[in-house]
Amino acid sequence: MLMFLVAVFDRVRALWERKENSRRVFALLLAVFSVYLACVLLKRLGALPLDLAEHLPLDPFAAVRFAFTLILVVEFVELIFALSDSVALAAGKQMEIMALLLLRGAFADISLLSSPLVLERDWPLLAQIGITAVSGILLFLIRIFYARWHYIQNYKDMRGYVKAKKCIGLVLLCIFCGALGRDLYVVTVTGGEPVAFHVFCTVLIFADIMLVLVGQYFTPSFKATFRNFGFAVCTLLLRLSLGAPHHVGALICLWAGLYLLALSWSLARFERLHHGRARLEDAIGVRRRGKARGRRSVLRFRGA
Repeated sequence: MLMFLVAVFDRVRALWERKENSRRVFALLLAVFSVYLACVLLKRLGALPLDLAEHLPLDPFAAVRFAFTLILVVEFVELIFALSDSVALAAGKQMEIMALLLLRGAFADISLLSSPLVLERDWPLLAQIGITAVSGILLFLIRIFYARWHYIQNYKDMRGYVKAKKCIGLVLLCIFCGALGRDLYVVTVTGGEPVAFHVFCTVLIFADIMLVLVGQYFTPSFKATFRNFGFAVCTLLLRLSLGAPHHVGALICLWAGLYLLALSWSLARFERLHHGRARLEDAIGVRRRGKARGRRSVLRFRGA
């Protein structure tokens, strides 16, 4: 059963990462965005039937937010696949998702500005937009430093650990697709709010905890446990930022990025110190063995 699930995951990932399929996915996203924008503009002109226009917004900026949502869907799928390669790489993908969420929030706040702009009335919203946008840039810079410092844990039974992560990734992929299907039905039929990202991030927290336990099975160590729990904290902060106001969510995401950067730097520093201590101990051992051999040679010479 385990090998079957791993084979299914590998097959799905191979199809997703195939170059021509990747182009088809983004061509589909472009087509969906174009149709959505056209429908919004037709509704503004009153040229759309009422049954179709019922659940569509009047704001054209909603099409921009919709485009960000489509890109986020792709990024979340990439996150699931990155999880099977490395938890550290998946954490980096989470920062990329958070940066996109911040930009989407900035566009959502921009659409609330009135025209003409009145500084005395609109400055709180302008400050909120500034906090969100600047936090997105800072998070992008943190992601660059994280790519240089992120630490990958080596497991004794790497094949078994990867197989376990692929099974967890397949379950996550099924849950994410189910949540997207539910959102598609709710938005188009009842006009409700989409919750797929909230549901998936909540499930991802428990998946991170499961990865901690799986990692302990293959390599029981405090360092690996602390590292994986730290990544779980980052996922929890991502989930909290989704339900917060945009400027508050921006600060939460920025704090999560700084926390993850500090965690990665600490782990990398610890690893260098550990290797340096091991090399020093080896050098001391070689020197002691050399002195012992020298004393034995002197004793043999005196005996002769």
